[in-house]
Amino acid sequence: HEPRSALPPGAGEAAGLTWLNQYLWRDQSVRHYKETRNGLLGRDFSSKLSPWLADGSLSVRHVWRELRRHEARYGANDSTYWLGFELLWREFFRLALQQHGGAWFRLRGLSERAPPSNCDERFEQWRSGQTGNDFVDACLHELNYTGFMSNRGRQIAASYLVHDLQQDWRLGAAWFEQQLTDYEVGSNWGNWAYIAGVGHDPRGGRAFNVREQAKRHDPEGVYVRTWLAGR
Repeated sequence: HEPRSALPPGAGEAAGLTWLNQYLWRDQSVRHYKETRNGLLGRDFSSKLSPWLADGSLSVRHVWRELRRHEARYGANDSTYWLGFELLWREFFRLALQQHGGAWFRLRGLSERAPPSNCDERFEQWRSGQTGNDFVDACLHELNYTGFMSNRGRQIAASYLVHDLQQDWRLGAAWFEQQLTDYEVGSNWGNWAYIAGVGHDPRGGRAFNVREQAKRHDPEGVYVRTWLAGR
């Protein structure tokens, strides 16, 4: 197990139930989920349930019931609401995939707009964490070493590939599909389509200012140093 990994150790149902119990009941980290969910380092900034949900070791229904049971005992707050919302968002992507089928994987996705379609050395630099942008490179190093990346990291890395490097968004989606321990087809391709502006959101793509994101989420550079030691 990579010691820098944000993922809890263990695989299978028993490990998943143990972590769910720790997150909801023992540590009750869920109660600050809203405030910490855009974190980059550590175990409890988000639920980290995605690997077990992705491979079927845990079901969304079971997590949902446990979350409601937690709220019944300790009270609902914004954080428990938002964790439930993200579970529903995951299910929405699964439903959308069933509805749209192969259209989900087209360059134009569900839209009529034409996003960037390049495939050149910039994609190779991106996926190997050699773009020269330290924050993006740190994100890709984490992914390639551990099979995981935070939600905020995924959004920033995807935005950089599509909007800064002008590469075909499907290349990034396929790379995440290959590397992610918690890969789930609907969530992965749906979120990439959202960033590229070819998903359900009618407002177009989502472009992040990487410099501003790094200042906001890694102001002391701890995340970058963790994954780019020696650069």
